[in-house]
Amino acid sequence: MPATNTGLIAAHFVRARWRWATLRGPILRRYQERHARQIVAYTQQHSPFYRAHWAGHDPRHWRSLPLVDKRLMMAHFAGFNTVGIRRDAAMALALRAEGDRDFTPTLGGYTVGLSSGTSGHRGLFLASAWEQAAWAGTILARTIHRLGQRLRVAFFLRSNSNLYEQAGGAFIQLRFFDLMTPLAAAIAALNAFAPDVIIGPASLLGLLATARQRGTLHARPRRLIAVAEVLEPDDQIRLASVFGVRVEQIYQCTEGLLAISCAAGSLHIQEDLVALQLARLPGEPAAAPRVTPIVTDLWRRTQPIIRYRLNDVLQMDPRPCRCGSHFRVIRAIEGRCDDLCFFVSDDGSRRPFFADTIRRMILLAHPAISDYQAVQEQPGALRIHLDSAPGVPFDSVAAALRASVETTIAGYGCRPARLEIWPGVPPPVPGAKRRRVVRVAS
Repeated sequence: MPATNTGLIAAHFVRARWRWATLRGPILRRYQERHARQIVAYTQQHSPFYRAHWAGHDPRHWRSLPLVDKRLMMAHFAGFNTVGIRRDAAMALALRAEGDRDFTPTLGGYTVGLSSGTSGHRGLFLASAWEQAAWAGTILARTIHRLGQRLRVAFFLRSNSNLYEQAGGAFIQLRFFDLMTPLAAAIAALNAFAPDVIIGPASLLGLLATARQRGTLHARPRRLIAVAEVLEPDDQIRLASVFGVRVEQIYQCTEGLLAISCAAGSLHIQEDLVALQLARLPGEPAAAPRVTPIVTDLWRRTQPIIRYRLNDVLQMDPRPCRCGSHFRVIRAIEGRCDDLCFFVSDDGSRRPFFADTIRRMILLAHPAISDYQAVQEQPGALRIHLDSAPGVPFDSVAAALRASVETTIAGYGCRPARLEIWPGVPPPVPGAKRRRVVRVAS
């Protein structure tokens, strides 16, 4: 890594540590207000899309500016970013990198990344060299809780990026593992590398846990960090049990670095990087509602993210974290609004069921259920694919599940579901994010 990059990353590392320890209360609010106004002013000057999108609005009142989303970003890509990079050129570079598995080329000096997203809709992101250094310094500051030790980090993702390569340094040996690599080969490489930290999607970590139980994975990581997919509570418990370590999370997407687990294990919003407005979902209680985030990134200028609505469903934790940070804590990332399932209530209206409710009524039905996927193609219908423990008759597991679904649905005042239960969970599409609860748009 060039010395200039190393120096920038080190500077951002120090600043991120200082902000984590210092920003709280009115100081944090003033910090966010100042940086949000600066990024909005810069964006209004350099992004044709945002300038037109904000016509008739006072940009100083940034919290009430019109919303944006992935559809708008991709439809107006060249005007959305501030350096005039065209969508077709960026997409061509990203797809070529996906095919060649060479992620080093840039476009005009800007790193281009391709994200499939949990929904499967592709998104593009751009990052300058300065933004890469800022990301790398911050991610190191927030994930390395103890200084003075050299770490070997195994990073499993669908695609590598110049962004991730920046995160290596004098005290980190970072090795990228391609999710497209056959599992046996990846396990052999892990055994040879002996990582201190393994970072990867929850589904990949689950496969490694199985390999550990079977005795083929000998690596003994001191930390596991889940990325890219929802980390469900049952997976978190299993991973912690098999590896004997706490499982942490990094909540990051095309739209920004949103939250990272602290040394105490709480998932903190990165309040110095993003200003998250939390919109309560309809029908949720005021005291502890499920919310969706509206993201304003406080430092990205190449591809500004301002009042960007995500479809993720979050539960917040109002309790202060024992680590001492005043950054807000996310108790759970439940999934996506698009994967809300609907059942028909007794009065004929549609009632939404969150992924957490679906998950509980399946997993609590029978102890032999080891994995599942629930698919809804029409309101009031549900198809559940099941994996169960060997030696347990599938019919008895299915009967228990059917009873659990019927009881849960009736408990919410809904009519019985049109339910199908099939043996075997479909294998995942290579490189795709796992979704255990899926609503297919009709």
